[in-house]
Amino acid sequence: MLDKNLNRIKFQESDSSWIRSFTVESIKCLIVCRGPVRKETMDVFDDIGVREYGILLSEKDSIVYPKALAPELRNFRFPENVHRVPDYMGAGKEEKEARIKQIIEIAKTGGYTHIFAGYGFMAEDAEFIEAIEDAGITFMGPSSHVAKGAGAKDEAKKLARSLKVSVTPGVDNITALALVRKTGNSKEGILKTAKENQINFEFNDKLSLEENAENLLQLSYEKTIDLTSIADLQKESEIQLETIWKQFPGKRVRFKYIGGGGGKGQRVINDKSQIDSAVMEILAESKVTAVGSNRNFLIELNIENTRHNEIQLIGNGEWSLSLGGRDCSLQMHEQKLLEISLTQELLQKEAEKCKATHPKKSEILQKDLLTLKDMENQAEVFGKAIRLNSVSTFECIVEGNNFFFMEVNTRIQVEHRVTEMVYKLKFVNPQNPNEYFFIDSLVEAMAVLSIHGIRVPKPERVLRNVSGAEVRINATNRALQPHAGGIIQNWSPPLEGEIRDDQGICTRNPDTGSFVHYNLAGAYDSNVALLVSYGESRKKNLEILGNMLRKTELRGQNLETNLLVHYGLIQWILGKDAMFKPSTAFMISYLAGIGSLQSVLNNIDLEYLWSEKIKKADADQKKVLSKKLTLVLRPLEKIFANPHLLGGFLGYYDGKLWDRKGNKAVFLENPIQFLEKLYYYLNLENTEGKPSSEKIWDHDETLLAEAKDFYSEIQTRTGIASWKDLSQTLENGKNPKPDRITDAQWTQSQAAHRGFQAGLEILEIIPNIGKKSNFFGLDINEDLEGVVPTEFKTADTRDALIKTLNPPPKMSGDEIVAPMGGMFYSKEAPNLPALIAEGDHFVAGQPLFIIEVMKMFNKILAPVSGTVVKNLMVDSDGKIVGKAQPIFKIKPDEVLKEESPEEIRARKVKTTTELGLS
Repeated sequence: MLDKNLNRIKFQESDSSWIRSFTVESIKCLIVCRGPVRKETMDVFDDIGVREYGILLSEKDSIVYPKALAPELRNFRFPENVHRVPDYMGAGKEEKEARIKQIIEIAKTGGYTHIFAGYGFMAEDAEFIEAIEDAGITFMGPSSHVAKGAGAKDEAKKLARSLKVSVTPGVDNITALALVRKTGNSKEGILKTAKENQINFEFNDKLSLEENAENLLQLSYEKTIDLTSIADLQKESEIQLETIWKQFPGKRVRFKYIGGGGGKGQRVINDKSQIDSAVMEILAESKVTAVGSNRNFLIELNIENTRHNEIQLIGNGEWSLSLGGRDCSLQMHEQKLLEISLTQELLQKEAEKCKATHPKKSEILQKDLLTLKDMENQAEVFGKAIRLNSVSTFECIVEGNNFFFMEVNTRIQVEHRVTEMVYKLKFVNPQNPNEYFFIDSLVEAMAVLSIHGIRVPKPERVLRNVSGAEVRINATNRALQPHAGGIIQNWSPPLEGEIRDDQGICTRNPDTGSFVHYNLAGAYDSNVALLVSYGESRKKNLEILGNMLRKTELRGQNLETNLLVHYGLIQWILGKDAMFKPSTAFMISYLAGIGSLQSVLNNIDLEYLWSEKIKKADADQKKVLSKKLTLVLRPLEKIFANPHLLGGFLGYYDGKLWDRKGNKAVFLENPIQFLEKLYYYLNLENTEGKPSSEKIWDHDETLLAEAKDFYSEIQTRTGIASWKDLSQTLENGKNPKPDRITDAQWTQSQAAHRGFQAGLEILEIIPNIGKKSNFFGLDINEDLEGVVPTEFKTADTRDALIKTLNPPPKMSGDEIVAPMGGMFYSKEAPNLPALIAEGDHFVAGQPLFIIEVMKMFNKILAPVSGTVVKNLMVDSDGKIVGKAQPIFKIKPDEVLKEESPEEIRARKVKTTTELGLS
């Protein structure tokens, strides 16, 4: 169990002088990040006795968007320590430099001893950290030497190669290569370029041309001079990709900006035609298109069907310790969704547990254990080499039992809580083993290391729980695309044992106790909260996490989150195998499977289905069916309203409630039990305080209870446990136990059985939809890896299915509208022309404009071919647009034909009849 009462370093008088020497009470820390980690840090600081802290408050927190005031302020202990800034990091190089100076000035004026940057962009920015250190302030996190050596992805790759750490094939110095080519591949050319730009540069003959070019580039950034253009980088990328594709034909390639994170500044390409736009997009998204910016990015072979595993590291500059791993493979748009612990204790326990019953699974887990040990060893070697003096994460991609180093995040990770659920740290006095203290928070560990450094002894990691997990609740729609602008109006309280990092959103009004509405504005990334759980096994952990999601109620206006996406996914995994080893590509295929369900649901008409049942019933059956209308249809309507709910139910109960080996699904359990589990799954139980719309209705609950009591009694009387045998006996057989049931009672029992079962055959529509959509084609094989049908992984069919989850707004014949809300841009960068102008002809699939939603750039493609007649967004770059807002008036090449109401009706009747009336 999780020990909620672990003693952090808020010392008792009885503690020894050695323990008390690690106090953090002298710290006054300026917190310069936002999101869940800001509130978590404030709570940890309160808990461990930090003297004082303050925060930055961006104008986007309080001015630009209504109801977006930082919720952390509701119980903020130091109101005089709230410092206003225009934004957190600026839009380009000049703004960023100005913001760094402003932050340092705030820290100096306010008497802050430390600055903490969480897991935002600035947290691993060497320039920012070095400026803080030069100002005599302590950065609570890895020092600038760590950020320089490992924080930039290109430098980390170079160091990894020198340490013989396995790395992904590719190029990590594209800007230097472009400069060398531009200067004629010569020393003279490099020196001439330096002279022309008045840069004081000395060529080092001991270094390669590329290394000299890199040194010159670094000097140019300091002087805000561009030695290479974006066009130069595009050209060099094309040349480098020709080489890579000769060696690895047919493979996809990933472009990744050196300072990116959270999926931003990354693109995967598979064709030469995509190079130019991919380069522009990653630079624009990373806000490095301005003159003098470091635009270096990685070009890596995109190793397909990989897992994303990472190792948590901690160090004090002299020692480095691994704290196990996390599997972060379930991700979309390069952003992680579900993160779960991957530790030696977990793999060892699971391998032992299934050794006798599933020897192959045990063997797979034992091999994974060896791979994890190797990753942890290499991570510790890397941590020691960079003299890591705080916490960082060693990230790898894993293919089979081979792994490749990807990058080091020289900051605390969003998912750090997963590790905290599994391990606590025990610090022992080297001179006296009876003196020790525990730390159970990585933020706390960062605070201790920042002030006590090399005095801190290397700790022991102590197991708390076998498994820990976290889901990220994001403001995204059903297709997992960012959805800005929604207002949270209510959020149910956390369940017992639930850890919810919600930025303080659930902090209620202290005077009235009411929930304070909160606007999920589009200025930041889409993460709203982190839900964290733990368990004695991974299966138990996921069951607890799934139940948290089942019972969580998150409501609002224009509000879309991925909460039900997580709920459905976790139930699907639990129905297969909790030790599932998904690839990073699995989630997009799973999403296509959910889209396939939606494409079938679009053609289902439950009212028609029930009315047809009524038509075919005799007078007595009609009365029975009328009593069951809401009992049966309400849960079906709810599960059909969200395909993620349906997908989770199908995954969890396939092979348990029904058998689909034949052409038709057959109940394996009593449909009454099916119905009861459906109500539970949908959280429609009769819980006190719930509104009627969110629970089973009283008369339906009575009817369900009567049915359960009847079948319990009849099973006791007959001694028949199997539903198949019992139902056949009731429908066709003679009284099996005349000594316990009279013939008259048996006749009544058969009639009651017909009444209780009447209409329940409609439940077969659930597995029938799974079959028709081929959703059941998604599976897990004996190697614990995902099985994906071709149509769910082939780009054209896959993307079309995902589109059904968030169809674009219906366009009139003469308009192009915004498919989502966000910030409008007509061009990819301020110094470039608009993507299209009035009078231009465009073809279907051509980029027309950009919508930035929560820091992600979405290039909007033309749905049809036509000509722009009028631009409705002249001089509107940077303005907020709403979903379905008209952007262009157009003249389409072809007039679109709309489906008539009669055609829609006929389509729905056909599918409904096929799936529900056969």
